[in-house]
Amino acid sequence: MGVPQAGWRVGHRPALDGLRGVAVLLVVADHAGFLPEPSGGIGVTVFFVLSGFLITRVIVEAREGGSWSMPRFVANRFVRLFPALALMVVVVSAVLLARGFPAEGVAARALRALAYVENMAPPMRFPVFGHTWSLGIEEQFYLLWPLALPWVLRRRAPLPALVALIAASVTVAILVPVDWLPMHAYALLSGCTLALAGPPSPRSWLLPVGTLGLVGALAVAPQLSQIYLYGPMLATPAAVLLVAGAAASSRVLELPHLRFIGRISYALYLWHVPLFRLSGTTYAGTAALPWIGLAGVLAVVSTLVLEEPLRRAWRSRGGWPAAQRRPNAGRNGVTGYYQGSGVSPRPHPRLE
Repeated sequence: MGVPQAGWRVGHRPALDGLRGVAVLLVVADHAGFLPEPSGGIGVTVFFVLSGFLITRVIVEAREGGSWSMPRFVANRFVRLFPALALMVVVVSAVLLARGFPAEGVAARALRALAYVENMAPPMRFPVFGHTWSLGIEEQFYLLWPLALPWVLRRRAPLPALVALIAASVTVAILVPVDWLPMHAYALLSGCTLALAGPPSPRSWLLPVGTLGLVGALAVAPQLSQIYLYGPMLATPAAVLLVAGAAASSRVLELPHLRFIGRISYALYLWHVPLFRLSGTTYAGTAALPWIGLAGVLAVVSTLVLEEPLRRAWRSRGGWPAAQRRPNAGRNGVTGYYQGSGVSPRPHPRLE
């Protein structure tokens, strides 16, 4: 079974921004206590599938165009993701120190987040940066997948090979309940498989069926025995359908307000958990609303003042390949889609 790669590019897909907005709203609503657990984990699953899809397209298209460079890819990811993370960690660490937290404990929390290893470290008593576990998953994926993808593409049957890897990841996740990359690779690889299956098709049933699947997962997952394990697994097929449908287009997901939430989703993800933790309003319902508002303000400032100007400066220096450097790419083009791709935390023991 071959892989239909050539002849299409991910291009400008506004509905994917809207889908990112839906995913981060699930996460924030869960952590605020408006939705039951593991709604946030299901939101993360949508992000993971979306990330696998988009990053795979970036790599494939760069390879086809002869512009692929692993160092440049890693540098692009660093410029896109690290400055906003560093800002949040520095500000929150300063608040912790001002509140009398021991410097050693603050430094340990900060280093785990900044090194993208929160997902592999033991949970801490006050997990103010515990949500960066998903960033760790994504960054580790960014380092390994570009090296593994050429091997996959050389297979006589690449798609069945990916399905086998997804099955292996699901098996490992069930047998070894930790948050390392292999245990979450099934969602990322599901997006990768979609990216290699061919150009998006405007099939009218994709989004309705995907939406029903996602709503069903949100309803059923809280009743499962291991909600953080089986909830995201249950939601993964629905997330694949949603990404496939959004990639084709969607009037609902292209609504301006939803797309704007998607645009600031990475920063919103970064800020809302520390604000909830510091204010004592995690899962507090209406008491969390002012802090959601503050997280939104900080997310807008981070996106418009720090992240997007840095991306524009990086593009002007040739950081992104020519195929990706086009007007408004940071907002609406290819590079704008990789906003957090990892972006959102899920409620699990690291947030307890």
